[in-house]
Amino acid sequence: MQTPPPFRAFIGIKYWPTWLGLGLLFILAWMPFPVRIKAGEILGQLTCWLGKERRYITATNIAICFPELNASEQKALVQQCFQENGIGLIETISSWVRKKDSFKSQVTMIGLDKLKAAEAQGNGVLLIGAHYSTLDFGGILLSIFHSFAATYRPHGNALFDAFMLRGRLSNCDEIFDRNDIRGAFRHLKQGKTLWYAPDQDYGPRHAVFAPFFGRPAATITAASRFAKANNSPTFLIRHHRIGRTAQYEMELLPFPDSFPGNDELSDASIINSMVEKAIRHYPAQYLWMHKRFKTQPGGKPMSPYIDIATPNHRLSEQQYTQVITGAQKVSELQEVYDYKLPSGLWLRQYPGTINKRSYLPHPAKIFDRHAKNLRMQGFEAITIDNFFRIPPMKLSAATYFVPSGPMLSQLPRKLVPLQELAKFIAKLHNKGFYCKNPGPDHFIITEDSFAILDPTDFIFEHKPVSLKKRRIGIINLLQNLALEKSEGDVFFSEYAKAAGLKVSQAG
Repeated sequence: MQTPPPFRAFIGIKYWPTWLGLGLLFILAWMPFPVRIKAGEILGQLTCWLGKERRYITATNIAICFPELNASEQKALVQQCFQENGIGLIETISSWVRKKDSFKSQVTMIGLDKLKAAEAQGNGVLLIGAHYSTLDFGGILLSIFHSFAATYRPHGNALFDAFMLRGRLSNCDEIFDRNDIRGAFRHLKQGKTLWYAPDQDYGPRHAVFAPFFGRPAATITAASRFAKANNSPTFLIRHHRIGRTAQYEMELLPFPDSFPGNDELSDASIINSMVEKAIRHYPAQYLWMHKRFKTQPGGKPMSPYIDIATPNHRLSEQQYTQVITGAQKVSELQEVYDYKLPSGLWLRQYPGTINKRSYLPHPAKIFDRHAKNLRMQGFEAITIDNFFRIPPMKLSAATYFVPSGPMLSQLPRKLVPLQELAKFIAKLHNKGFYCKNPGPDHFIITEDSFAILDPTDFIFEHKPVSLKKRRIGIINLLQNLALEKSEGDVFFSEYAKAAGLKVSQAG
């Protein structure tokens, strides 16, 4: 069980901004409901405007999960998500500082009798929840009618975490750190109710890839283990605000008899399916700001969150030496070295250090930006994993994934897939990517198409490449491939068709 530290531990100057923010939210928590709603909407809009990366993550999630919506509908849903979560933050503070009985008349409970009957069996009850904007407020609403314990993930801000822990303990019997599995098991074995939300991506460890809105999502398997531990009846708990009214709906849905089973993937699929159906009641009230699809079976290159900040780590000379121990030097060009690491990752080393916050055009950042531009436009390219800055050695480095497959230069000329290459180059040009002097060392042959090995050789012009530049690039590529005239004619013909040009324009 968690015990919050005393507030006197947070009197330092560094906590003053947090105190100010909590103070403002505390005042709003006691305002009339319409004021709280309007303030939440404004807070959400401000967060949407300032939080470029969170806005991008939300938009990516919405595009994945609601492909039936057109672009303007998806954009509107993103805006609504931020508004709902702004309202949810004020509701959260309200749940931590106000007496729960004052909210009793605002909630409609569905299925409470089934929950009471299940707990009476003496095997404990597992409630599977999700991260809705009303998460903490849902806790206070349930506590009015039924006692329970919950798991939680500590917040990075120590003061906010202490405030959160105190607030949640005022409504819950116990609070368990998400890593305190034994404590949560013990609670169930005592015949009590445990609220657990398994809908976030904590990485591949103890997880399976179960479908969520039609896409694989790393889903932790602890939920089915909790249910099996004491043969506990399991319910999905759904809680939503009804429009802009001061009314809330909470529903408890029993899981099918097949849960939990002997297959972790099947169990995780059932959970995700039920959570998905609950989200669809009020899609905007879900926490879409979380990178739910971050962990993918194919690793980071398959993550849909391409345009987010690349982690930037500081290393000592000893730590960096350990990183490149056993590495094979692959190339060297003007003090820039490429290594292939024992892990399978590649590493590019640069002179000079990357400033963590600066947007100065360090070569490593250019390397990363060009790769992201390509991937965001649907081209396979290298994927930067991490930046490293090593001040004692005045060096920087970037580790990256290289798409699997042979380089075009490794194939005999007669085996070069000219028609497929022509289509690929046409697509690059149409999407605005230009390389003045492309050669066989630029391209990797993948199972489906081609990939770009060094993205810094390609300039993104944000508009289709001009005819003049197309001709220069194509002529240089064919010369570098040392193709015969008949082969060049095949390439030109296929290129023109794929690019939507006449053969005379391509040539």
